[in-house]
Amino acid sequence: MARMLLKPWICLFYIISPVVGPRFDFIVDNDDIFERCPDRPNVQGIRDFINLSEFTIEFNEGYISGWGQMTMHWEGVEATDRVDGYAEVFKFQRGTWQPTTVLVRAFSFCERQFDTNTIWYNVWSRHIRKEDQKCINNYGHVYRYEPFDVETVNYFPMNMEGRHKIVIHLDAYDNSNVRRPNAEVCFQITGEFIKVK
Repeated sequence: MARMLLKPWICLFYIISPVVGPRFDFIVDNDDIFERCPDRPNVQGIRDFINLSEFTIEFNEGYISGWGQMTMHWEGVEATDRVDGYAEVFKFQRGTWQPTTVLVRAFSFCERQFDTNTIWYNVWSRHIRKEDQKCINNYGHVYRYEPFDVETVNYFPMNMEGRHKIVIHLDAYDNSNVRRPNAEVCFQITGEFIKVK
């Protein structure tokens, strides 16, 4: 089965744009939402490149609330680097994680991070204050957030019932397009889609 390459990259909860179809609620496994990629122990996780200690997440029925600030601390990466990002959706079937047809990628994430036409804008980057809107590759930069909600119930054009995980990968490349050593990031969100009646 061919995989679907969607541009641009990812939003954390809306992997595809909402369309007419069944509604599903995504219930995350972990109260912290983000987990390290267990099959890549030597790769950085989200907390290795973002300080989340001053950001609060609260779970409610049908949505997740967030407020506070995050500080970027991606070691060994420069503000002029190109960030290549992609996300894959997997479904747990027959005892293993199977790839689905959904693959979302942005070869130059910094150019699209605050683009209002991207699928992650409404759930993440639009909530960052205007004066703080710089790319994730700016070491020490602080993202301050107005309080916001992210809906976890959405329409999908296919049956999404069951356990899924969203795996997010980030890589940085210097001005010569050489991949930065030891700068790879991988983290994931696992949970279950439940059909809403």
